[in-house]
Amino acid sequence: MKKVNFIHIPKNAGTSIEEYCNNNQKLLYNGHDAKISSLDNQMIIIRDPYSRFCSAVKYAIENYSNSEKIRKIINAGLKTPSQWAEVWGDKSHKYHNLIIDEVTNHEHKIDSVKIPLKWTYTPQHYWINENKLKYVVPFDDMDTYLVHRFGGKVPNNNVSTNRRRYKLSKKAKEFLKKMYKKDFEFIEKYSNFQVSTWYLDSNVCDY
Repeated sequence: MKKVNFIHIPKNAGTSIEEYCNNNQKLLYNGHDAKISSLDNQMIIIRDPYSRFCSAVKYAIENYSNSEKIRKIINAGLKTPSQWAEVWGDKSHKYHNLIIDEVTNHEHKIDSVKIPLKWTYTPQHYWINENKLKYVVPFDDMDTYLVHRFGGKVPNNNVSTNRRRYKLSKKAKEFLKKMYKKDFEFIEKYSNFQVSTWYLDSNVCDY
């Protein structure tokens, strides 16, 4: 079997899959800056964009609360993904620039090309090269899928011990729907699996 190149899209369980790849001779791990234009036989894990954004915000607050940018955001009372999305999408909001300063990229690249946003906030389609793409794995079913196709056991790494449920407001969802429009379209196109209706219908993110 030709080896499969796993492309690590941030906030899509890639840390667990990196270890899984290291223990599986059928898979090769490629990080966030993967050469997606040249790698053949690619595999990605695709995640509901609402859930992924919630995870990105939670990760920033929990891991970088001592940084000046995140500290300013927290001190402004913006402590939930819904608040971040609302302010990000509202250019007239007095704290809009605080979110812009956090999400704007200054060094991250994909395939040697600098991208507008930090990896964790960048739409997933930036890592998708459909001409080279072989496997599209749904985030919610990745363990079952990977074990069935490649064997072994998927580690459960980088899982927060502080799980919370965040409700996304209508305004937040409207902005995220536009921000990650191509991601939603990609998921719709690959209709062999469905975006979790739990996220789409209940407006709740749990991670």
